[in-house]
Amino acid sequence: MNKKKTTKIKELEDKGEIEININTIELEELLIAIGGVLFSGTAIEELETPILLRLADLIEQEISLRSQENTIH
Repeated sequence: MNKKKTTKIKELEDKGEIEININTIELEELLIAIGGVLFSGTAIEELETPILLRLADLIEQEISLRSQENTIH
């Protein structure tokens, strides 16, 4: 993840809001964003379903990628 995106997420967390494009966000960025929101006191039930679905999709992609890498070795 590049430093610029990390800085932007940090700024949004400091303001108490997170604005993300769930269509383009990568796994690491989404994990940081969700972690920041939860750490600030938001209940997991308050996270919108599309965000959780994107997280599930990105996790599945990561697992698939790792499985493919293990098969190649």
